[in-house]
Amino acid sequence: MAARRSVQAGLWMFFAGTIALLCGLLAQLGAQRTAGTLADRFPDWPTFFVPESAAGYTAALTMVCWGVWALGRGLRLAREG
Repeated sequence: MAARRSVQAGLWMFFAGTIALLCGLLAQLGAQRTAGTLADRFPDWPTFFVPESAAGYTAALTMVCWGVWALGRGLRLAREG
């Protein structure tokens, strides 16, 4: 049971971090045409999860790395048990 939870958590963290990184990349590409933050450009959209600074990108990349680690740990536990 622990292996399954670890694999599922790893997949969720990996995909959440990847989506955040892709949204940040698209936001940076769109920022070249206009100035301001995402919250200024899209006031009605929830943009709190989109990284706009080095700290945000680091957090999203950390989520991807932890996701890969948790996925590998879960698969290893499933193989051993």
